[in-house]
Amino acid sequence: MNTVPVRGTTAVTAGTRRWLPHANGATSCDLRLICLPYAGGGASVFAPLRRHAPDWLDVLPVQLPGRENRMAEAAIAAMPTLVDALTEALAPVLDQPYALLGYSVGARVAFCLTQALARAGLPPPRLVMVAAHRAPDLPARGPALHTLPSAEFWDRLARYEGTPAAILDNPEFRALFEAPLRADFALAETPLDGAGQRLPCPVAAFAGSRDALVSPADIAGWARATSAGFDCTTIAGGHFFLRDAAEEFRAAVYDRLAPLARRARHAA
Repeated sequence: MNTVPVRGTTAVTAGTRRWLPHANGATSCDLRLICLPYAGGGASVFAPLRRHAPDWLDVLPVQLPGRENRMAEAAIAAMPTLVDALTEALAPVLDQPYALLGYSVGARVAFCLTQALARAGLPPPRLVMVAAHRAPDLPARGPALHTLPSAEFWDRLARYEGTPAAILDNPEFRALFEAPLRADFALAETPLDGAGQRLPCPVAAFAGSRDALVSPADIAGWARATSAGFDCTTIAGGHFFLRDAAEEFRAAVYDRLAPLARRARHAA
């Protein structure tokens, strides 16, 4: 009888599962994909990517503090604090080949997390995938959202077209979500100490063809963030093509990861 080899032997703790709700210590998949969400997004934004994943891919969305079932926890506004916490939480699932996917501000987190993992002596990702976010060495445009007065903050946020009207139109919801959203924009807008450093792993970028917030030049700048190869895929959609062109985006992600999974399978 043929059996499918099981990879990964490290026990996953309750602390890790707070950050990775779907994590298991062992999997028959060839590759793991750890996903970091956009500002205000929780692990559920990657549910379709996980649900439709091929059997060789274990999709692990990250649940950050201040989101969904962790709403009662304070969101983290300082990048060094966040990536240090992520490094500790993710360590048990890095015992097999993996890639990172960061969407919007999640792309910036993925960049900094890769640096933190290297400092900790942990295995690097086989690939860092970044979507809908400008290169980390580019300054933020305009006044920083996270420093604006409340009314102006929500007015600017409405232009991003990613916040549901149910939140924008409801004062109680705005009061509930303002602090974690400000924390997320602080992550996106605060200059990074290691912004000019090159990652030792390849970077694959995804750009929306109608993204009014991130230009093609902004995305192309990610080539400066790696010493190991860069490619870019354009998806037919705006800034939130993860949602609006979901099928095309999923297919592009799976296609880009398939060669990595094959190499991992043959090396096992």
